[in-house]
Amino acid sequence: MSQEKVDRYKEYKKNKDKILKREKQMKRLEACIAAVVAAAFVAWFGWSVYHNVTDKGETAETVQVTEIEANAYTDYVSGLQHSFTA
Repeated sequence: MSQEKVDRYKEYKKNKDKILKREKQMKRLEACIAAVVAAAFVAWFGWSVYHNVTDKGETAETVQVTEIEANAYTDYVSGLQHSFTA
């Protein structure tokens, strides 16, 4: 086992420059990918906010009106008021 460790260390020392160069490249690639993902998220967020703000002006013209017939309720409440006052 000890000889295997020594051999691995010698191999590492021999290829140290290549290994470190590859590690630097991977770190740069990871940073670039993270930057692209962050930029895409910021762009999507900005677009969705802009889209929601501009759509509000268009939908403000179409207001839905709901009418409720409350005759039974008003009769009930007025009946309660008459029963307490009498």
